[in-house]
Formats: sequence, structure tokens, C-alpha cells
Amino acid sequence: MAEKSWNKNVRFNRNSESAMQAWSLLHSDEVEKEFKSQNEFVICAINDYYERHLRKKRDPYLETREKEDAFVERIVAQAAEKTLANLPTLAGMYLIQQQAVLTAGFQSTVAGANAGMPVMPSPANGNGNGRIKQGHTAEAVLGESAEEEPEDNEFLDYSFGV
Repeated sequence: MAEKSWNKNVRFNRNSESAMQAWSLLHSDEVEKEFKSQNEFVICAINDYYERHLRKKRDPYLETREKEDAFVERIVAQAAEKTLANLPTLAGMYLIQQQAVLTAGFQSTVAGANAGMPVMPSPANGNGNGRIKQGHTAEAVLGESAEEEPEDNEFLDYSFGV
């Protein structure tokens, strides 16, 4: 049975840069490795190009959205990278804050029972006696310290630069 196929000759003009680039791609090692034949490569290239041409024709802002999506993905990747890089420091800060809350809450509930006992200084209020200041709640003291700017630290990087 005879094979049913069409034949189309393509000329590559040596004076045209784009034609020379296409010729180089067609005869590249990558095309040889990735495709069964040069013929299959040409068929895939034509189909992909025309499919994209039709999508752009239906949606003139397709390329703009693709560029915006790529830009957003780069921003998200950089933010995730910075967050993961600072994660140990942020986790440490969180644990210290939770310890301060527990210490302040524990000390305020057992302050009467510990009269006369030596008490460790509390990081929550920094007054050295481990007790909440008169007329302040633990939440108020922690709120005051939470509003303060953290000290400069070589391990913290707040910049989200490019």
C-alpha cells in the first residue's frame, strides 16, 4: 500500500538572518535528540506557532498578561526565598514572645503565692522584678514591647529588593 503524504520544499535564504537561524535550529543536536526527525520538528513548530497566532488574535492582551504573570511569579519566589531565609530568626522571635506571654501570665496569677521568693527578671517588662507594673495587664505590657521596632540584626533582612 502506498504511503499518503504531501511534499513541500522550503528554501532557506543565506542572506536572511532569520532563515539562517531557522536552518541552524533545524540541524541542531537538540532537535536531533528531542524529535524523531527534522520533519516532525517542522510539523510541531508550524502547529505551535499557528496555535499561538490564533490565541493572540482572539486575545490581543495575551502577551501582556503572560509577562505580568511571570513578573508576579518572580516576586512571589523572591518573597518566599526571603521568608525562608529569615524563618529561623522569625521562629526565635515568636518563641521569645510566647515565653514572655506565658511568663507574664504565670507570674501574675501566682504573685501572691511567691511573696518573698526570688524571681527571675521577666523579658516582658524589663523592670527586673518579674512582675507586671502596677496598673498594667500582661497584654498591655506586651503590647508596648510589640510596638517597638526590633533592634538591627545582621540575620534579619526586611528588604524585598530585586
